[in-house]
Amino acid sequence: MIFVNQLFSAVIQTAVLTAIPFLWYLVSRRRVSGFFRWLGFYRARRSPAGWSAGIFAGFLAVTALPYLWLYHTGSLTCSGFTADAYRAYGWSPLTIGTILVWAVVQTSLSEEIFFRGFLAKRLARVFGTRPGCAVQGLLFGLLHLPAVWGRGLLPAVTIIGLTGSIGFALAWLSQEKAEGSILYGWMIHAAVNIISPIVVFLFLL
Repeated sequence: MIFVNQLFSAVIQTAVLTAIPFLWYLVSRRRVSGFFRWLGFYRARRSPAGWSAGIFAGFLAVTALPYLWLYHTGSLTCSGFTADAYRAYGWSPLTIGTILVWAVVQTSLSEEIFFRGFLAKRLARVFGTRPGCAVQGLLFGLLHLPAVWGRGLLPAVTIIGLTGSIGFALAWLSQEKAEGSILYGWMIHAAVNIISPIVVFLFLL
């Protein structure tokens, strides 16, 4: 049941965060065809594999200790269907499947569609590429603020800074190195989100 609930939650979130850019696309383009390419679902002619690997490694190096500090101090608690699955079943196929659905679909896919595929591109047109990516990153960081709400200023600044920086880097990768594709950011985002609960469950639960 935990896996089914996670799957349902992932589908709903992805549908909602896809519906908003889809409505924008319908109004602005007045057609349905080409929507997914417009979002960035295509391979870049020149793969940014090196940049993607560097950003992924940088995420792990820069964010590991701050996130562990947030968990260790109780500022960021581990909750949700992935934690429920681990607490109930340990390292079972059900737990692994729940983590994968959460990491690959609910968080990374839905957020890359909305923030990098839609929002960053619109903001880049208004403010320029890097300022637009920065504004988008700030909004992405603020989205994560409820995770540490009421825990104090330092946890709030930490979570906004970490997630906002990630949001900026993924938007920058898409805009400047991947020809507008969001596939590479999706892979990085998914990989980071697969690793994070594994680390939490192994060392903090």
